[in-house]
Amino acid sequence: MTAKPSSGRTDLGAKLDLRNKTQRRIRRRRGAIVGAVLVVLAVVAWVVFASSALETREVAVTGTQLTTPEEIISTAKVPLGTPLTRIPADSIRQRLLALPEIEDVVLHRNWPHELGIEVIERTMVYQRINGDSYQWVDASGKIFHTATDPVEGILADTASDEQRMLADIAATVGALPADVVEQTSQISAATIDQIVIELADGRQIVWGNSGQAELKAALLPVLLAEPGTVFDVSSPGHPAIR
Repeated sequence: MTAKPSSGRTDLGAKLDLRNKTQRRIRRRRGAIVGAVLVVLAVVAWVVFASSALETREVAVTGTQLTTPEEIISTAKVPLGTPLTRIPADSIRQRLLALPEIEDVVLHRNWPHELGIEVIERTMVYQRINGDSYQWVDASGKIFHTATDPVEGILADTASDEQRMLADIAATVGALPADVVEQTSQISAATIDQIVIELADGRQIVWGNSGQAELKAALLPVLLAEPGTVFDVSSPGHPAIR
């Protein structure tokens, strides 16, 4: 007589077979999902990086005063037709920062087709007299613009256009109290240690070098209230009036 398989073994085999089929279905679904995701990513990558759907067609410039939008666009050399995501931002910034008037540049990708160029120009602290022209100097001592006529603001007569000297004068201007700035007609500097502030009423402030600027500035309201024509704060621990 042939022995029949036990019902326990039959049930176990059926369960194993069902589990294997279930796992195969799960693997197939996962594979299908992964494949679909890869297709979507490939399409998105093509649209973003290769197709004309997001290509650069326009350039918009803001923030220009000393420069012009036309000059910025010409210098930037934006490759029109290139997808916005592939615009060489660093190269564009470096070309624009080579312009003396430009302190910083911010690029904006204005989807879908516009590159925005935000220009931040340098700020004049004072004007250096240079013969018949006037050089605009910023806080770092950089000359970034030349004008044939002076504009409102402080003039400076310096023995040199060396950037350290120009920066020291800028630091001096930045330290002066607002009311002293309003009274200042000109600053002269034979050397970096001989900065002299000339007031509109003929009085002079001997500033010396740019060191201890805050302490020197704090002395001025008291000293200028006293009679005298020369107010020496070059050694702020021992100010003098003559």
